[in-house]
Amino acid sequence: MKTVSFLTLALTAAAIASPLTWERLIESAKADPRYEAAEKRAEATAKERNLKLWDKIELRYQLDGFSFAKHDFELRVTPQAFGERAADKAHYEAVKNYQQATFAVERSILLYDRYERGVRYVLRQKINDINKQLLQVIQDRIEVLHLKSGSASFNAEDLMTSLEKSASLKANLLSDSTALRDAELKMMIWAPDFDNVALDPSFLPTMDELAEFLKNGVTVDESFPLVALAKGKRDSDISKAEQDASKDRNYISHIGIGYSLQVESLMEKYKYLEYKDVKSGGKYEEYWEEWNSKACTGGFIGNDCMSHDASYKLKKLFPEQDDRKTADKFFVNLAFRLPFFDSNKDASLREQVEKLDAESKYLDDVREINQKVARLTEEVLTLIDQWKVLKDYAEQVNASGFMEQFARNAGSDPLLLLRARESALESDLKAAKLEYDIFARYLALLDYAGGLARQDVANHLREGIR
Repeated sequence: MKTVSFLTLALTAAAIASPLTWERLIESAKADPRYEAAEKRAEATAKERNLKLWDKIELRYQLDGFSFAKHDFELRVTPQAFGERAADKAHYEAVKNYQQATFAVERSILLYDRYERGVRYVLRQKINDINKQLLQVIQDRIEVLHLKSGSASFNAEDLMTSLEKSASLKANLLSDSTALRDAELKMMIWAPDFDNVALDPSFLPTMDELAEFLKNGVTVDESFPLVALAKGKRDSDISKAEQDASKDRNYISHIGIGYSLQVESLMEKYKYLEYKDVKSGGKYEEYWEEWNSKACTGGFIGNDCMSHDASYKLKKLFPEQDDRKTADKFFVNLAFRLPFFDSNKDASLREQVEKLDAESKYLDDVREINQKVARLTEEVLTLIDQWKVLKDYAEQVNASGFMEQFARNAGSDPLLLLRARESALESDLKAAKLEYDIFARYLALLDYAGGLARQDVANHLREGIR
């Protein structure tokens, strides 16, 4: 038991001690609640949907009198308006595409945050290394100046400047340390199972590769998630307008078929009995005495009435029979709307305005995306050209032949050699800072172009723009 526990702890410790790499950082986006919510919405809308053929169907019941003898049952259907089913299907497809585009945009945003933090971390490490080298050069320069303090060539102002640079570089190193730690903590929040960060700088494309990616420009099309999102919103709004307009074409309000049930054992009906009905031999002679007593107007001598009211009728309840044919027990109920007398005359105009508004908004969004993509592409290429100038200068200064020639011309003056080394490092530092500006714009360009939304690549920085 102890052996198993020890093995479990050892494996857990090994997993925790493993470094956070680019692959694991990118994979952490899938565990983000925003990613999961957008994915669920996209999956829910992608499922097949059974479109109904009617708006509603209802079973109606009518009781005809509280004797409970007559009951009407009706199955009533409210059919969909003309063209409503096609409009519903188009709206469903538009909503599905819109949610798919929303998922792609959400995925792109989440990956943008992780790539931006990772790039900042890698480049800040690079800047930190250059700052350390610069500090060492400045400290060597200060040491040489102290050694020359008694000579005629000593320059106190040069020493003061070097001391100021040393203090400034030490402050920069503290800033670098804080920024690196902040980036690490942020990435640890996204990937809490790792306790250290090891992002390989070679994961980033070179400046030459970026220039190659962008040399022909970036063409904006519907594959861009933001364009697809705008298109999905446009199609959704247009299909919703068509759906609303189709509901106004409900010329058949309802169709119903029913059955009229009569319970003979509960059926009774009033009948007015005349003299011919109650006289001796009549059909209802059992009511003779009652009719005779109520119709008599001349009084009785014994049981004989002296005179009768010939118009008198005796009101009595009798059982009734359902003598209808079976076919007559069924009935049909139809209701039609008369559009010529309908007050809703502006439905067509409203639909047209909503469609034009949706199209206008879509064109505005596409134009804005085009402008931003073109501007970002131009800025990246311009900054790469500036970066090349700085790197060419640094490489020229660091070249062994250049340094040897410079040393001969300077008479092996250590201050001049240190100044040359300092100049090369400062150029490298400017180039490193330019790299961050370049990658910040390149990431924004990838976000617009949908490169970060791709799921078929492992390194979006290298493959996302292709």
